[in-house]
Amino acid sequence: MQALIPDEGTVKLGAVDEPRPHADEALIEVKAISVNRGETYQLQHPRAGWRPGKDVAGVVIRAAADGTGPSEGQRVVGHADESGWAERAAVPTARLATVPDGIDFQSAAALPLAGLTALRLTRVAGPLASRRVLLTGGSGGVGHYFTELAAAQGARVTAISRRGERLRELGAVEVLPAVEAAQGPFDIAIESVGGAETVAAWHRLHQHGLLIWLGQASRERLQLDYFDWDGAMSVSIRKFDYLDSTATEAEDLATLVWLVERGHLHPELGLVDDWSNAVAGIDALVGRQIRGNLVLTIGDPAPAVVATDGKAVIERYVAALNAGDGAAVADSFAEDAVWELDGDLPISGTWDGRDAILNGFFPTAGTLLDPDSTRVEVTRTLAEGDDVVIEWTSRARTRRGDPYENHCIGVFTIAHGKIKAVREYMDTGYAQQRLGALVGS
Repeated sequence: MQALIPDEGTVKLGAVDEPRPHADEALIEVKAISVNRGETYQLQHPRAGWRPGKDVAGVVIRAAADGTGPSEGQRVVGHADESGWAERAAVPTARLATVPDGIDFQSAAALPLAGLTALRLTRVAGPLASRRVLLTGGSGGVGHYFTELAAAQGARVTAISRRGERLRELGAVEVLPAVEAAQGPFDIAIESVGGAETVAAWHRLHQHGLLIWLGQASRERLQLDYFDWDGAMSVSIRKFDYLDSTATEAEDLATLVWLVERGHLHPELGLVDDWSNAVAGIDALVGRQIRGNLVLTIGDPAPAVVATDGKAVIERYVAALNAGDGAAVADSFAEDAVWELDGDLPISGTWDGRDAILNGFFPTAGTLLDPDSTRVEVTRTLAEGDDVVIEWTSRARTRRGDPYENHCIGVFTIAHGKIKAVREYMDTGYAQQRLGALVGS
């Protein structure tokens, strides 16, 4: 069978042996998988014989021999130890939950690790009604799930994220770009970044607050000074491991599925694509260009299942742009798409049709800015109906090697999951100044 296997820091499709389930494991035909950031770290230095893959959703094709768990033919979501990024996977029944027809495989696959972590964080944090909670690293799947779950319990969540509009929609009382901007004291700090970020969160706690330490995404070691209390006189520190729980994974997965089915929890599908495009998706995830979960589909073509709401379309487009995935960028536009930009720049004017945008607008921009250095960081998104307004910062180096940073706004019109029209506004005066002779040449 085919599986995604480690390959020089990322993955590639390759042939592997069929799984041999233990008596307490069901054999799953995998339909969708979710990629977690921790797994991308493991890909950098994979141990011998290891294959990635924790979060899977699919159909049971062979029930567990011991009679436990779902029956053959049932739709399920599971949390494996490893090796789930494959056409088939063996998953312990203690880590499986059934999925009703009303929830698609992509949404189900986004639940396990991030959802279990968020649900169990609310359990560890204790009663949350009216308590102030500081959440760092809020832009990923855990942050979105925790914010929605905690806000539903009455918590006043301050989330730290540079892409925070969705967190506000989910119930955060404020979203800030940096923890230094947060005004304490907080009752609880949930910290996953590490290094100086943990110390900054510590300083903003109530004197009897709780610091829940669940990660070190920055890979910077935590250095706390015993004498540096700064108000947090008697803070409790709780090291968090999401698998240390009073409930089984099957029980908590069933709870997460129940919440999704009743509209109380909303999986954040930042990017959905076919698993043949895993490398580009992982690059976008590592580059923090995806808000929420990266989900890869197996078998069914991804375009049939990619979310078609405006925000999802734009996020997929930006992720593809930053990953240098030309095919996905092209697929983002309708055939008759139009891009408009006022001003006197070489890229100004009306670019009529997808071919004109891909073969005219973008290459012309490439004569001014180094495409390999260009990054787009979306700072705000507003959506109403078919229209999506985004604010972004374009960072690059000019063809002369000078730094370039321009702030832009675009009004995107979406139709049937494709970009139909774009009206872009930028500081053309800044562009003229920074690009100088390149514009006039």
